[in-house]
Amino acid sequence: MNIYTALGLCFLPSIICFVCFAFFARIKISSLLFAGLFGLLAVLPITFLQFYFSEFFQMIETASNHIKMLQLFFKALIFNGLVEELLKMIFIVLIPVKKLKLKKYFLTVLLFGLFLGTFESAVYLLREIQTATQRNAQLIYNIVYVRIFTADLIHTCCAGLCGLFVWGVRKKRIDVLSVIFAVFIHGAFDFFVQLGFSSYWLAAVSVLFAIMECRVRYVKQTNQDESVAAENETIIVFQQNDEPGEKRRKMDSSIVGISPTKPKDYDERKTSKKEKKDSDADKTQEASLVRKMKKN
Repeated sequence: MNIYTALGLCFLPSIICFVCFAFFARIKISSLLFAGLFGLLAVLPITFLQFYFSEFFQMIETASNHIKMLQLFFKALIFNGLVEELLKMIFIVLIPVKKLKLKKYFLTVLLFGLFLGTFESAVYLLREIQTATQRNAQLIYNIVYVRIFTADLIHTCCAGLCGLFVWGVRKKRIDVLSVIFAVFIHGAFDFFVQLGFSSYWLAAVSVLFAIMECRVRYVKQTNQDESVAAENETIIVFQQNDEPGEKRRKMDSSIVGISPTKPKDYDERKTSKKEKKDSDADKTQEASLVRKMKKN
């Protein structure tokens, strides 16, 4: 068995997605490189904390058979669910995606999760090779193939859910269900895998549910972004349409303000002039009558 071929198969999905995102999705190479780098680095603290918690659970492990299943579930939920997803979010926040829109950001986060999953597959491969013989070399290749379509997909989708949660926090509309689903889906997947071959179909269901939930949360965030953008555009158009009216109203008010007389004042003055003329005419008539009486 060629170890380099096996390692190449582990990283093949990440390399393919990296090239596709760069050339077809037009995502910056720098953003993709940071996503891949942080995906690789995230494996180190995850491995350390999982080893620490594993030792802790071994100390409190009990011999009672009826609670071993419950212990196994909580170990999977804490190790593979809570610990890994929280650490993923920490590294996702460090990815420089300030100028990326939701679609490119989401793809970048998916690549981060895929790099993490493929690197973890390489770690498992190297661990298996230590105890492998030529007889079970083909089994190791089968493990690599299975992980590409199961564990790698789980890491990718759960990273996508965590990324959507981080995106919502940045946009001030927190979607808590995204991170909750990421933790429980990842924990459930590892729980079913540890139960053995009879429960592998439940692990496959977990993978499908992760893909479906990832799409649902992405569509929700997309619709919210579009509604906010539409509201902002409506406000801008409304302001642009109202601006000339505002100017006309201000001009009309200024014209009224500098008018020398108001219509009401003009009517009152006109009426007073008429009354004055009438009174002058009456006085003239009275004066003429007085003169006539004196002559007589």
